[in-house]
Amino acid sequence: MAEKQLGAARVFASDYQIVVCDDPAKMIEDDENWDEETFEKGFAGGASFRMIGTEADLNDHWVELVASDAAPALDDWQRVTCVPFRSSTGDVHVMSVVDETPALSAKLDAGDYALYVAGQNIGVDLLSLGEEGDLTDSELAARKDLEWYRIFIVPGVPDGEGRIKDV
Repeated sequence: MAEKQLGAARVFASDYQIVVCDDPAKMIEDDENWDEETFEKGFAGGASFRMIGTEADLNDHWVELVASDAAPALDDWQRVTCVPFRSSTGDVHVMSVVDETPALSAKLDAGDYALYVAGQNIGVDLLSLGEEGDLTDSELAARKDLEWYRIFIVPGVPDGEGRIKDV
């Protein structure tokens, strides 16, 4: 599997969600918000503005963004959520729902993609480990014992969607 690192950053997952979008100023419609069905799938939103659910109470996650030619190996991850995504602008942004400026951005070809949002240590944050304090970005990036994510962007419409692995 060929992968290209597009960026990495700390994302504050306000209301337990990470946003992947092609336009940070876009507002979602009422029918695109969370409901019982989207909660079960692990994501909500419209084709160009996706909100992916997280679990750690501190909502502070390291997120890596990679372009890939294939889905990630499921055995390498605790949770993988497949999310269809369309970039009409050729941009992809990763951010919080409360951010005005994305935590990270990258250029793509405009078109349809499958986002595979792969997570490790689901629900684990500093408090759950009995720790206190603030971590720098470099410290958070190194803490692979905390909830963190790698978003794989794969060209084309996915065959399915939702949580394809959840251990």
